[in-house]
Amino acid sequence: MVTTLKTAPGIEFLCSFCGKRKGDAKDWLLGFEGSKEKSIVMKYTVTLLGKWDEERASKPNALHFCSSACQNKYVCKNYGDDTWGT
Repeated sequence: MVTTLKTAPGIEFLCSFCGKRKGDAKDWLLGFEGSKEKSIVMKYTVTLLGKWDEERASKPNALHFCSSACQNKYVCKNYGDDTWGT
């Protein structure tokens, strides 16, 4: 799912779960899929940050969430642990 759109004035972010546009909201969350180690390929690795980081949000493997509820639903849906988001 594409969650980063390049527009004329800059970059626009979409929630990785529900597709909501970020706008000026300050309470968004950020995460990353994949391994931190470039030499190690770990397809099912996700790193969740506790807050938004505008500078890191445009990285290709970034995940953008409009709420903790969307973050939890994304992890449950894509990583198969139905008890994590409850």
